[in-house]
Amino acid sequence: MSLYIKYRPQDFDNLVWQDFIRNTLKNSIINNSLVWAYLFCWPRWTWKTSTARIFAKSINCLDNSNWNPCLKCSICTDFLDEKLIDIIEIDAASHTWVDNIRDLIQKAQYNPTKTKYKVYIIDEVHMLSKWAFNALLKILEEPPTHVKFVLATTETHKVPETILSRCQRYDFKKIGNIDIKNRLEFIAKSEKIKIDSESLEYIIKNSWWWLRNAISLFEQFITDWVISFDNIIQNIWLVSKEKIENFYNLLITWDKEIIIEFEKLIDNWTNIKLFFKELIFTIKEDWIIKIKSNSDISKIIYILENLDDVFIKTKNSLDENTTFLIWILKIINTIRYWENLIVNEKKILNKKNTKESKKENLIEQKEKLEKKEVDIVSNEDISDIFWNKEDKVVEVKKENTSSDFDLNLYINELKKIWAKWWLTMWIRGSLANLVWSNLELKFKTKFALKTINTSENIQVLKQAFENMWFSDWDIILS
Repeated sequence: MSLYIKYRPQDFDNLVWQDFIRNTLKNSIINNSLVWAYLFCWPRWTWKTSTARIFAKSINCLDNSNWNPCLKCSICTDFLDEKLIDIIEIDAASHTWVDNIRDLIQKAQYNPTKTKYKVYIIDEVHMLSKWAFNALLKILEEPPTHVKFVLATTETHKVPETILSRCQRYDFKKIGNIDIKNRLEFIAKSEKIKIDSESLEYIIKNSWWWLRNAISLFEQFITDWVISFDNIIQNIWLVSKEKIENFYNLLITWDKEIIIEFEKLIDNWTNIKLFFKELIFTIKEDWIIKIKSNSDISKIIYILENLDDVFIKTKNSLDENTTFLIWILKIINTIRYWENLIVNEKKILNKKNTKESKKENLIEQKEKLEKKEVDIVSNEDISDIFWNKEDKVVEVKKENTSSDFDLNLYINELKKIWAKWWLTMWIRGSLANLVWSNLELKFKTKFALKTINTSENIQVLKQAFENMWFSDWDIILS
C-alpha cells in the first residue's frame, strides 16, 4: 500500500494544518448544528476529500462522544472496508451529466440503511455541466432531513453562485513546511526509516507545500529503509548546494565563466529543470538577506521574473538546454548594462556635485558684491540721471567692481571645453573683474587684446562663463 494512502488522516486528530476547519466542524457536531450542504474548496492536496470522509464518519459514528470517529464501531469499520453504502462518493469529472444528478436525487429520497445520515461527497464539483448544476440546485434548496452534501472543488469560480449561496463554505489552505516536516518524521518513525536532515529539507522544498507530493517523494527515495541525500544526488542528477551558489554568484556578477559552468552541467547529465528549481531557492535566500539589510533587489526580481518565463517556454521548446542558455545570456547582458548605467550615473552625479559646489562659491562671490554699498547718483549731476517713460527720476547705481573673481576656476572651465592653449595663456595674464552683470577682462598689451577680441574667442569665453552658472552675464574685453 502506498504511504500516502496508508497515512491518509482517518480522524480529526491527524488532520494536518487545517485547525480552523477542524474546530468549526467539531463545534457543529457537538452542538448538533449541522447544515445540509458544505463546500470544501481551494488548493489541491490539502485533505479536502479526506476531511469530507472524516466528517461523514463523525456524524454517523456510533461512539462519537469525543466528536471524533472512533474507528472501531461497525459504521467506521464498514466505511474503511468500503462496505458502507450510505456514504457515497461521486467523481463529478466522470459523472458530469444531468442524468447522473437526477439518479442521485432519486436515490437520496430513500432513508439510509444503517447510518443516521446519508452523505453525498461530490469531488471536483466544478466539473458538472450547467444542466447538472441546475438539477443539483433543486435538492440543495429542499433536501431531505436525512441527507447531507459535501462538495469539494479546486476551482470555486466555476461553481455557480446559486450553488455557493446554499453551502457553508470552508477555504482550505496550503500546508506549512513545519507541519510537512512533522508528518514526514512521524511516517519515518512509524516505518522505521532513517532520513538525514538534508534529504528532509530537499523533499519539503520540492513538495511546494503539497503534503501528497512530500509523501510521494519520501517514498520514492527510500533505499534499504534509508533516505540519504548523497543517494538522492546520484539518482536524480542533482548538484550540490555549493555549486548552485557558485552558479548564482557568476550569474549576478555577469561573469562569462557561467557559460562554461552551464556546459559542465549538461556534460554531467544534470537534470537542468531540477537544477534551476534549486536555483530559485538560493535566489530567495539572497532576496531575504537583501530585504533585511535594505539593499537593492531589482536585479533579483528581474532574474526571477525571467526564470518563471523560461520555465513556461521549455514546455514547447525543441531543446530546453538552449532555452536556458538564452536566458543566461539575456540575464548577464542586462545586468552588465545596468552596472554600466549605474557607474555612469555616479560619474554624472559626482560632476553635478562638483558644479553645484562651484556654483555655491560663485554665488557667494556675487552676493558679496551685491551687499556692498551703492552710491545713488546726485540729482544735480544731470548727465548721470536717466528718465523713464513717466518722466520720473530713476536712481542709478555706480559701477562696482571686484577682483575676487576666481580666475583659475575660469581657466579650468576653458580647458574643459577644449579652448586653445594660447587663449588660456592670455587669460591667465589678464586682470578679471566682476562688473555687475559683466565679466571684464583687462589685458596688459594691445596685442593680447587684439588677438583675443574675435567673435569665435568671445563665444568660447562666454560658454565657459555660462558653465560657471553665469548665463545672464556678458564678457567685456579691454
